[in-house]
Amino acid sequence: MTARETERATLAARLAPVPAGYARGLRLPWWLKLGARLALAGLGRDGQRAWRVSRVPEPAWLIGAPELWMARAQAVLGRRPRSLLEIGPGRMLLRAPVLAAMGFERIWHAEVGGGAPMDAAPYRAVAKLAWDRGLPAPDLAGCRDHRAVLARCRTSLLAGGPAMLSAIPDGAVDLVVSETALEHVRREELVPLLAQLRRVTVPDGLGLHWIDFHDHLSGGLQHLRFSNAFWASPLVGRAGIYLNRLGLSGFVFRFRRAGFSTAVPEAMVWPVPPPGPRRPHPEAMRPAGDDLVCRALLEVRPGG
Repeated sequence: MTARETERATLAARLAPVPAGYARGLRLPWWLKLGARLALAGLGRDGQRAWRVSRVPEPAWLIGAPELWMARAQAVLGRRPRSLLEIGPGRMLLRAPVLAAMGFERIWHAEVGGGAPMDAAPYRAVAKLAWDRGLPAPDLAGCRDHRAVLARCRTSLLAGGPAMLSAIPDGAVDLVVSETALEHVRREELVPLLAQLRRVTVPDGLGLHWIDFHDHLSGGLQHLRFSNAFWASPLVGRAGIYLNRLGLSGFVFRFRRAGFSTAVPEAMVWPVPPPGPRRPHPEAMRPAGDDLVCRALLEVRPGG
């Protein structure tokens, strides 16, 4: 695939401006937040775990997002998807009762970063919320832990890098979804992961991938100033701020190399590059156009 073909493939059908203050977080200098996260990680505090505990899922996240996936999939496929693979942090498992209520016959969750709730209580709360919204969630009475809940919801939890998807049969998945997950996958693991996604997706299947391209310190591009030796270190990973630093064109290229056709239905863009290094580290260089894309939806299908 040539550079010009990749550039054309990244053109979004719908563009939206990045809202003021988007993903900025606390109004502190980025370098102060970086130092604090690294210090906590050095003391054995998991930055990702702290983030997970502080986030409380809302109905729009639990129900609204899956309804959007279903509507998009039906529009593209011309039918309801029967099987689903969701890639993301373990807290997304809370959606299992909702997804089962929506009619998915088989669900896999590939965990990136851990954090799956172990107790059955939060899942029962989600099931009640689904019923309140008119969705017939499974009866979770008698479920003592998340394993029993997942069995009742026809859901399997997978963990352990790209190889975890080997548990899924070839061509078994109608719909693959990830939300702000693929940017956290290590670069060396991304190509094997995409190869597995191609293997498990049915020939007429669909992948919907929402990807963030900003840093997790200030909502800008400060992560482009560092060498790979530092940025890919275990300390940065434990701090919960690691991103693979690929831009939209990098993801499009890799999906196409894996055997997918790609489209970008929507993207959120900056008019000029946001705060970041005057010149990125040579190991973090990417096409200039990528530095204007804050977030995008990448829609992929087998073929191409």
